[in-house]
Amino acid sequence: MKPSLALLIVGALYLGVGWMLSAIGPSLPGLAAQVGREVTDLGAVFTAFSLGGVLASVGVGSAIQRWGMRPVIAIGAALMGGGMLALGFSPVLIGMLLGAGMAGFGYGGMLAGGNLLIARLYHGAAGALNALNLFFSVGSIGGPLLVALMLTLVDRPQAAIWIGALLMLALVWPATQLREPTQAPSAQMAGPPRWLAAVMCGLLMFTYIGTEIGIGGWIALILERGGGLAAPIAALGSSLFWGMLTAGRMAAIFWGDRLGALRMLLLCLIGLGSGGLLLVVGVNQVALALVAVALMGLSCGPIFPTTMLLITQAAGRSAAALSVALTIGTGGGLFLPALFGQLIGWFGPVSGAILVVVDAGVMLLLLVVARHGMKRVPRIAEAPVG
Repeated sequence: MKPSLALLIVGALYLGVGWMLSAIGPSLPGLAAQVGREVTDLGAVFTAFSLGGVLASVGVGSAIQRWGMRPVIAIGAALMGGGMLALGFSPVLIGMLLGAGMAGFGYGGMLAGGNLLIARLYHGAAGALNALNLFFSVGSIGGPLLVALMLTLVDRPQAAIWIGALLMLALVWPATQLREPTQAPSAQMAGPPRWLAAVMCGLLMFTYIGTEIGIGGWIALILERGGGLAAPIAALGSSLFWGMLTAGRMAAIFWGDRLGALRMLLLCLIGLGSGGLLLVVGVNQVALALVAVALMGLSCGPIFPTTMLLITQAAGRSAAALSVALTIGTGGGLFLPALFGQLIGWFGPVSGAILVVVDAGVMLLLLVVARHGMKRVPRIAEAPVG
């Protein structure tokens, strides 16, 4: 199988992931009515999904080492599709939470297996990983649009989740046809683990995932309360963020390999911090705030794929190092988005912008330490002779 076809298949899976995850938020009122609960009670759905992803990350490295990337991706797709169907159809809240946890577990396998497969097929090219995750971004833009269409056609926003889940299940068979890379991994991905770099990159991913979800989830409220925009207009700020994030990944397809992973990540983190500072200054000025949102989105685009590449390089051939880094990284969705909401509620919209600046600074420090760890040559025990 050609690498381009593998990229298309895994990309289609990631498109389905972005589609379904972005459709959950706009579908919450319909899902709440389905189980006879208040909308606020369904916040646990996101926690259950993130928890499933964290649990999958604990053993995904060993699973890939034992069975290969193809079964991990295919089983992950089946679990996510089935879990999302359970979430979308369940008449009780506990069923939704179990479905979300199952979907998150499947996503954890797809996340690691898909990125590692493409990284090895394309010899660690940053552009290829950005192209893969571009599919997710496109899906995240299309999900809310499909929700709006389903509301118009059948008055059931969760129908967008049903369709996405069926698409995911339809892609299980193509996923089983993926081929494991036949060429030897690059020297960076085949060597001993660089534990310091792996852990630092895991912490960087932890901070980034929480920051991305926090911005995407709360930027509309920040614009509404800070800039005095009406709720429907403020919601466009969220669309602007995701749209510019997609543009950032498109740009990184061409510039990622020219700049290199470390330079690309450094540039993006500086841009994210600058966007946060601009939002702190201009939170009450609509035009300035929208420019800040656009800059943050553009800067966020390449961060996740590039960090995933650094994790695969730092982990080398160690399944344990890969699992540790991913377990740390996927935990960001459990805590930081809630912290954004609490700070905005306690101290006002500017506090959310300040947290973006703080997070960008923390990620810059983690990148510096990770860069030092990547330069260190791992010590290899000498094999006994005779």
